Amino acid sequence: MQSFEETHGYREPVVVSNIAFHSMCEHHLMPFYGKVHVAYVPHIRVVGLSKIPRVVEALSRRLQMQERLTQQIGDTLEEGLDTPDIGVVIRGSHMCMCTRGIKQQDSLTTTLTLRGAFQHSSAWRDLLLNA
Repeated sequence: MQSFEETHGYREPVVVSNIAFHSMCEHHLMPFYGKVHVAYVPHIRVVGLSKIPRVVEALSRRLQMQERLTQQIGDTLEEGLDTPDIGVVIRGSHMCMCTRGIKQQDSLTTTLTLRGAFQHSSAWRDLLLNA
């Protein structure tokens, strides 16, 4: 992921929310889709904002589990941006829940990974969870 040296001293969260995604559940071979919300605090590097949805798209294009996708997005951004302060929240609808068995069309599954400042700051955690 191409990033740039951050030279202006900005040290507050950058939040990119409502990134649409769709993937295929590796357990049921059925689609799941939803929205991803990402936040990071720049330390040394910043990224062009379009790169964050590209990471989501690249990682969601394979057979996936929502829990793993959440962690992989966090891992990729942590490494590419060289910051420990990463938050990722995914809210997804799983077709296995909507069309099979329990048939809960309105159910959402929420997964998150909170690292660094997001793990230790309830205000930043709330900011991301309410994105």
